[in-house]
Amino acid sequence: MMLLSKNERHSGVWVKIAEHFQKRLSEARQENDGRLDEIETARLRGRIAAFKEILALGNPPELDASGSDAD
Repeated sequence: MMLLSKNERHSGVWVKIAEHFQKRLSEARQENDGRLDEIETARLRGRIAAFKEILALGNPPELDASGSDAD
């Protein structure tokens, strides 16, 4: 998966995007707690997974064997 660089993760644009998708994720989770039929539940879970995938772009990279990241 592609990850953002350290500079990209701290850019104003990414901060706004992340805030937007955190809000959308929270709203979707609340909606998922309601009474939905199977199809609506599956559709909503797909949206939740997509929001999480977008937000994961801003996760810091994993450390390699030397203890440094890929940034």
